[in-house]
Amino acid sequence: MNNKQSNQSFETGMLSYARSVQVTEGLFFATQSENAERRTPIVVHEKGVRGQSSEDKAMNPGKSNPQTVEYTVVPQGYDGVELSFSVRFMPLAMQPYACDKPLVWNTYARFAKAYRTAGGFNVLAKLFLWNIANARFAWRNRFQSDRMSVNISFENYELSFNPLHLSLKEPDSEKSMADALTQGTREDISSLQEKISDGLSNDNKEAFSINVCWKADMEHGQEIFPSQEYVHDSKKENLPSRVYAKLPVYVNRDKVYQASMHSQKISAALRHIDVWHDSDEYSAAIAVNPYGGVQETSAVLRDPKSKKDFYSLRGQAEEIINAVEQAENSNDLTGDIHFFMANLVRGGVFSSRKKA
Repeated sequence: MNNKQSNQSFETGMLSYARSVQVTEGLFFATQSENAERRTPIVVHEKGVRGQSSEDKAMNPGKSNPQTVEYTVVPQGYDGVELSFSVRFMPLAMQPYACDKPLVWNTYARFAKAYRTAGGFNVLAKLFLWNIANARFAWRNRFQSDRMSVNISFENYELSFNPLHLSLKEPDSEKSMADALTQGTREDISSLQEKISDGLSNDNKEAFSINVCWKADMEHGQEIFPSQEYVHDSKKENLPSRVYAKLPVYVNRDKVYQASMHSQKISAALRHIDVWHDSDEYSAAIAVNPYGGVQETSAVLRDPKSKKDFYSLRGQAEEIINAVEQAENSNDLTGDIHFFMANLVRGGVFSSRKKA
């Protein structure tokens, strides 16, 4: 038995995982409370503004700084906003997408099966659902309204949550999730969690998909915030200094550009499931990534010195495999184990030069 255990390794030169949670681009629509079926794409516009130079060591401090920016608002005649997208949960973390060593490939597959048996994917499913129900994916727009809902439809079911009754800081209990329901039952929540878990871990390569729609009351003329594009040099490329994400669509035969939320930005919100970092610097859940980086504060909660980053943990294959295979249920799984699997679900290239 010891010889068999000593052959287990997570480390290799080339390793990659396909992402298991695939999100579509989010689309913004304006809605009417008096006519639920009437909605129209929210269009990105362009305008000139006259600001002041206020950055540190400005060339003309305090002087006028005219520039062109893109903006988007709730159009006249509408009093609400929708942000809609779909999420597809796939069992792609059950084995590597690419690996240069059969032994290492088998070790990862063995770990995934043991993690599934112990109920680990149920834990991840609850955390993903929490971040959908609390509307974290709306980002700044979430603070633009005092009345909103998150509607989730799948198969023949439809659930609706009041996200303002849920926390953004730490996962809500099953009771709190049920109390936040405005449509559906507690049993429907359990069913959805089970389906997400199965979508992430089944052996039949069967995906599970849901449709998500965030609805919020807003006044016409109120600004909303799509994803913002990275502009390398707006003057050189003759672009506005602020460029929003948008997709072409035809309205009354006219081509317009509909405000959108990048799939990557929605995905980043959904994977705010690292509640196991145990950092004194930051107490809230953070997005899963190998080093535990926090964009808002630039903190790195899982730097290599902590020995809690993904690459440090993968050097502990024997300990992790033994712990998972001996676990009777998910309560026996440590936070490090959940974090390790969450990175595989996230997907990416985990190659190592020193192991090449």
